[in-house]
Amino acid sequence: MTCEECLSELATGSLREMPADSSVMLHCATCPDCSRLTTLLRDREYNAANVLNNLPPMSSPITLAETSVRTAHRRRVGRVVVMLSGAALVVTIWIAAATTIIPALNHADATTGSTLRTETIPLRCLSPQQAADIINPYVRSRGSTYYVPTSGISAITVRGNASEVAKSRDLLATFEEDPAAACRSTPAAMAAKAVKMAEDKSSRDAAPVIAGQATTAPKK
Repeated sequence: MTCEECLSELATGSLREMPADSSVMLHCATCPDCSRLTTLLRDREYNAANVLNNLPPMSSPITLAETSVRTAHRRRVGRVVVMLSGAALVVTIWIAAATTIIPALNHADATTGSTLRTETIPLRCLSPQQAADIINPYVRSRGSTYYVPTSGISAITVRGNASEVAKSRDLLATFEEDPAAACRSTPAAMAAKAVKMAEDKSSRDAAPVIAGQATTAPKK
């Protein structure tokens, strides 16, 4: 056996398992270098065995089982505590929202709804006075009013809360888009309508004539 083969055997084996007549031991008896290496390895194996023998004994299986049970119990209790803490946090947030946030939002909505705003609505067909007559019943809150221009501008200015301004705008748009609105009639159409009304009135006022009876001229 060569030194390389001896070193290979020593790297993978244990001296305590090698008999005295093994090829490694026979080679170490004739090779001083390998003999010194074998002595060092034997001392290290002896020291490692002493260290392992002096270690305290491991815990018994019963102790390990009890420790595992206590650990699992603590984990279950921890989960319950976390769940209860989360539920308490949710309840706290809900109470805070119900007592502070929601009333504040409602107050803000009420303030926004009661805030007066001013809007000028242009008119295409209606006159400002006609528009004022239409929206007058709907602009009634405190501080609400409307302005009819005196310079002939086809518009009306409404001052009121959001609902009043929107209602006025929708009403005027409805009347202005109505094709049967009086403001959309041309002068010729209005004259023809007046003539027809006069003819209808004269026909209703005429005296009835009995058949076969001659009419006599009125005496002077």
